[in-house]
Amino acid sequence: MVKLSDTKGGDWEEMAKVYKQLTVEISSRPIGAMLDKANALLPFSEATGIHDNGCGPGPVISRIVADYGSVLPKNCDLSASDFSEAMIAQVRETKNEEIDKNPESPWARVDVSLLDAMDLQGISDESKSHVLAGWVYFMTPSPQKCLEESMRVLKSGGVLSCSSWQDSEWLQLMNLVREVQPEAPVPEIPEGWRSAKGLFAEVEGAGFQQVEAVEVDVEMAFETHEALLDLLTAKMPHMVKLLSSWSEDEVKRLRSLMSERLEKVCPEEPGKLSGVALVAVGRKA
Repeated sequence: MVKLSDTKGGDWEEMAKVYKQLTVEISSRPIGAMLDKANALLPFSEATGIHDNGCGPGPVISRIVADYGSVLPKNCDLSASDFSEAMIAQVRETKNEEIDKNPESPWARVDVSLLDAMDLQGISDESKSHVLAGWVYFMTPSPQKCLEESMRVLKSGGVLSCSSWQDSEWLQLMNLVREVQPEAPVPEIPEGWRSAKGLFAEVEGAGFQQVEAVEVDVEMAFETHEALLDLLTAKMPHMVKLLSSWSEDEVKRLRSLMSERLEKVCPEEPGKLSGVALVAVGRKA
C-alpha cells in the first residue's frame, strides 16, 4: 500500500513548481468554506493568533489575508508552516511580493517556518485562536497527532478548520495503475478522512466541540490531456515513487489507459475534472 504519508518534504520540490496554480484552481471553493465556517464559530475580527498548518504554497494564508486582512486585529499574529522547503519557498516569495506592493499588508507579520504538522515545535500551548489545515493531516503518518497538536496550540474557544478529499476523477485516473499491475499499491486516503461522516468522527474524537463536516464540489481545470497526464504521472510525488520501478512499456500502457478514460470522462481540451472535497470545523472547549 502506498500511503500518501510515505512522501517526504523534498519529494514535493518538482510538484511545487505547478502546485501553486493548481491549488488556486481546485481549492478556491473548499478554502472559502473552511474560512466561512471558522469565521462563524469565532470571527477573524476577534482573532489573536492564526496558524496555517501544512500551508503548501500558501493558498489558505493568502485567502485569509485577501478576504479578512482588513478586519484582522493589528495585534493578531499570523504564521504558516510546512514540512517541504520547496513549498515554504513559494510562501516566502508570495510574502515578499505582497510586502513590496504594500508594506502595511498583514503579510508583513506572517511568520513562515519549516515544521511538521505532527510536531509544531516552537508554537506555544494555547497560543492560537485559529488553526487552518488544508488537505494535510490525512497525508501524514499520524492524522491523530496532527489533531492533538492543533488542540494543544489552540486557546480555549479556539477553532480548527481542516479539509480532505472524498473522491475525484483525477484520483480515479491515478488508480488505473491496477489495470497494469493488479497488485500495485494505490495512494489511499485513510478511511476516516474520505467521508463527511468519517471526518466528523475524527475531529469530534480528538475532543473538539460544535463539530461540523460538509462536502464541497470542486473542479480541476487542465489545458490538454497530455499536460494533465504529465502532472499526474510525472509530478505527483506518490505516483513518481510508485512508477519509478515500472518499465517504460508499463508506464506507456498506463498513460494510454488514462488517456482513454479521459476521452470518455472529459473529451474537451481545455477541460475540467470534478471531485468532492471535505471540510470540517470544531471548537476547543
